[in-house]
Amino acid sequence: MTPQLIATCWVSAGDTAPGLPDETSPIPIEERIELIAQTGWSGIGLVHHDLLQARRTIGYAELSRIIREAGIDIVEVEFLNGWWTTGAERAESDIQRAELFEAAKALGARHIKVGAGETDNPLPLSTMASAFADLADEAAESGIRLALEATPFSHLRTTQEAVKVVTHSDSPAAGLMIDIWHTHRSGLSHDDLWDVVPMDRVFAVEIDDGHKDVVGSLFEDTINNRAYCGEGDFDTRRFIRRTLDAGYKGPWGVEIISAEHRSLPVAEGLKRAYETAMNCFPSTVNAR
Repeated sequence: MTPQLIATCWVSAGDTAPGLPDETSPIPIEERIELIAQTGWSGIGLVHHDLLQARRTIGYAELSRIIREAGIDIVEVEFLNGWWTTGAERAESDIQRAELFEAAKALGARHIKVGAGETDNPLPLSTMASAFADLADEAAESGIRLALEATPFSHLRTTQEAVKVVTHSDSPAAGLMIDIWHTHRSGLSHDDLWDVVPMDRVFAVEIDDGHKDVVGSLFEDTINNRAYCGEGDFDTRRFIRRTLDAGYKGPWGVEIISAEHRSLPVAEGLKRAYETAMNCFPSTVNAR
């Protein structure tokens, strides 16, 4: 079967990036959906600010209709942070949580991507595990799945830590997001990855590529210097082979976040991201 690829939010967003005060895409949502459909993708990702703008303008019912009529079957929403915090920061996170839950339910999202912030002083794993268990219980009540992503600059710096947090919960909503960028940058090899990750808790997998040397901070590198699949040093093809061998059968998010990608016309960037990703799959999987 041809792999199902999700155009994660930054692949179709144009000239915007994670961490900006306003992450809203300058590209009209209807145009993004049309371009995603035209370039072969099976799924679309939308970030919080894009979702709020769509709710204010066309509404979620109309957004869902446009997505489905374009032939796009998979929706993911992102990015929930701050769920472990307290006080004013937690109050802000709770608003975001409610808004993302609303969007996920209205759009029939496959999962919500969940992060662990950006920090130089990670919290104890027990604190993160307890908070995530509470979050997962709430998500399960709404029929929502959570895909938790470890990032090497966050409170959960390794995939092993994310696994411990997710498996602390017995909620059916508690799952993992496995992204080649973050597993590679944290030092976990493609061959060792599936020895530490339980496949039954993997809700999503993302592919991209990167270069051997980090430019700037890890966060700056991850939002400015990702490469198209197969065009860097991370060996995306081997990652995919090992993931398939481990039994993964779900869709694949393609997350190209880079200054180069943002500089391209959206249609050109989508086409390049799709074709380079597909070229990394074994021919027996990618047969049409």
